[in-house]
Amino acid sequence: MKHARDLSGELPVADMRGMQPLAALVIAALRGWNRGGAGAALVALRARMSEGQAAAAMAAMCDLAGVLGTARRRPLACHAPDCPCVGADEAAFARFVQAAALGEREDALLLASLMVDARAIIALTDAAQRFGLHLHRATLRDRAALTAACRVGTTLH
Repeated sequence: MKHARDLSGELPVADMRGMQPLAALVIAALRGWNRGGAGAALVALRARMSEGQAAAAMAAMCDLAGVLGTARRRPLACHAPDCPCVGADEAAFARFVQAAALGEREDALLLASLMVDARAIIALTDAAQRFGLHLHRATLRDRAALTAACRVGTTLH
């Protein structure tokens, strides 16, 4: 059976409201980068991180974009920054960064092979791991702050 050739990476596959915090932050940064370059991506990161953390994440994202820019198989399709839909390319990229950050190296390498030439798989995965770890720390900090806020004034027993 032949598959339709009109499928593209921009087709909606999910909703931003249903994404895990790490994946949603990856997609926000990717959309910013796609629309306005490093400056726009940095704005998206600063909204959720300290200045130092955002700068470190941005350095890793620049490495990631550098590898993608020279070895990608095709450009990643992105939705507008405020769009509630998540495109197929965005979801795959977010899953790739998440796998790399959380130590699922084999999965991350496999997903990287779909995005770049063989010579760039390791470099892309390493950059994604660094980028994803910065974002993961930010989401953990958000979760801890939310948990602490819920405990204030709450009777546990």
